Amino acid sequence: MIRLNLLPKDLRRRVEPGWWRLAAVAVVLAVAATVAFLHLSTLSQIQALQTQRDQLQVEVDVLRPFIAEQNRLNQQQRELEQLLSVRNQLRERFVPWSDNLALVINQIPREGRRFGIALRSIGTRALTPQEVQANVQNGVYDGKPVNIEFNLQGEAIGQNALIRFVEAFESSPRFGINFQNASLDQQRQLYTFGATVGLVSRPQATASSTGGEGSGSPSR
Repeated sequence: MIRLNLLPKDLRRRVEPGWWRLAAVAVVLAVAATVAFLHLSTLSQIQALQTQRDQLQVEVDVLRPFIAEQNRLNQQQRELEQLLSVRNQLRERFVPWSDNLALVINQIPREGRRFGIALRSIGTRALTPQEVQANVQNGVYDGKPVNIEFNLQGEAIGQNALIRFVEAFESSPRFGINFQNASLDQQRQLYTFGATVGLVSRPQATASSTGGEGSGSPSR
């Protein structure tokens, strides 16, 4: 059957085109697709991060004993370093008193086969770096960096023996002397004297215990 619309154009019913419905559906589909893509992408990233976390946890569990051992070794190293520091401090403060005393005695000149000097007492003292520097600046011990002092009290068989004793320590690069006093004992015809002998000590390779006051009496 053929239908004819004989109404005027201004009275005829208008039929709207359907393209806008298609456009609306397309927009909705595009939005839904974008949301779905973002959702799937986020889920994929979350799963990847979880997998990475699990792998790292496994590695931590495997390395945990090694980490504990490394911490123990680090602690042991710190303890050893402390012990080495104490040892170095003791070594720096060590003074080989017996060796140094032997040096002083061997420096005393002999009169033939015997000593011209008899030591009655020996006092020892280690100088601080500040004292050594002050003595050098003030010309004590002829400016030699003496860091060990021996306070000597003794007797000489004669004036020449006493002079040779002083010269022996003045002429040595490792010794200095600060002569204090001398007097003649008329009854025994001996010179009693007091002097401080300074020694320029050399660095020591080994450490030991320190010494103190002592006395000696070499044969005359």
